[in-house]
Amino acid sequence: MLCGILAARSKPPLREQDLGRWKLVEDFQARLAEAAGAAAPADTFADPRRKLAQQDYLSLMLFGLLNPVVDSMRGLCAASHVQRVQKYLGTQSVSLGSFSEAQQVIDPGLLEKVFHELAAEQHGTTGVDPRLEPYRERLLAIDGTLWPALPRMAWAIWRYQNGCQSAVKLHLKFNLLEQKPVGATVRNAKRCERGVLREVLQVGEFYVGDRYYGEDYALFGELEAAGCSYLLRLRQEACFAVIEEFALTEEDRAAGVTFDGLVRLGARPQHAPVRLVRVQTSESELLLVSDQPHATLCAALIALIYRCRWRIELFFKWLKCILGCRHWLAESERGVTVQIYCALIAALLLLRHTGRRPTKRDMEMIRFYLAGMASLEELMEALQIQKSA
Repeated sequence: MLCGILAARSKPPLREQDLGRWKLVEDFQARLAEAAGAAAPADTFADPRRKLAQQDYLSLMLFGLLNPVVDSMRGLCAASHVQRVQKYLGTQSVSLGSFSEAQQVIDPGLLEKVFHELAAEQHGTTGVDPRLEPYRERLLAIDGTLWPALPRMAWAIWRYQNGCQSAVKLHLKFNLLEQKPVGATVRNAKRCERGVLREVLQVGEFYVGDRYYGEDYALFGELEAAGCSYLLRLRQEACFAVIEEFALTEEDRAAGVTFDGLVRLGARPQHAPVRLVRVQTSESELLLVSDQPHATLCAALIALIYRCRWRIELFFKWLKCILGCRHWLAESERGVTVQIYCALIAALLLLRHTGRRPTKRDMEMIRFYLAGMASLEELMEALQIQKSA
């Protein structure tokens, strides 16, 4: 504890030239204002004594995620005293108490609107198999990722293993063909991923999930009843009885498929038959179940779709390691939800303005630009962005 305090005190003070200007914040503010236009803010923001407005708080939060210097709530409050930050964000200096209190009254629903608006605008990922085009808007990987929480975040208590552990989980819907997040739910880590999925089912969506989702055979029927499609992986020890086997094509065999057919799952089958595709990879054997008929989606495409599922894992790694969303700027459940939504919005804004998800080298160049060490022309050249006429 003492070492942490001394380390925090030894940090160099924030300098104006370290902060730079990040124009994506302006885009965010315009969208936030539009989303807030039809919604009345909390009564507390109408109080003339309050100096920190809702947009000020959210802009500072996004600024902290995009800026290479700021990595704490105290750092954000210190940055708010810099005149250039006040000018570019349209805010004024913020005290630690005001910033901390504001997280209790911010409406995460506003950010959810901005997030869905941005997600709907991102299109055009190349390299998609033409046979998957009909699934472009509905093929979604589903998964969750954990962030360790502070011990004092009691609402996020997860388990007691070598002491009390707290964690926050992001449950994400990720468009596999356009490689973008399209739906998000933030809960404490104890919440079951299958339970959260049941809360957010939408007619017409096609879910691709790992073995955890394939453990609950009753879920398959629930998805079909809800008008959803699925491709889920079973555990290797799953029991099943073959009802019908389909003939494999050369394409299927080339994709590693060794079986395609209808089966009944379980040692004592209680559910309707499902289609099972067995795929042999260089590392393991995959047992995949789907509601898609053999005539609609061949076994080779089933294998291809599941291989694409790994893209959601790469996005989680990018979000934490490349974007750097690892430090909590808020500690309440509402504040954490706001911060994670801001991180997802930052990811979509970067995708919108650069045309792709920036790599580590790209982010380094962006930060050189923010620090004033690279020109706008050098940044555009590094990101291969063409100047508008």
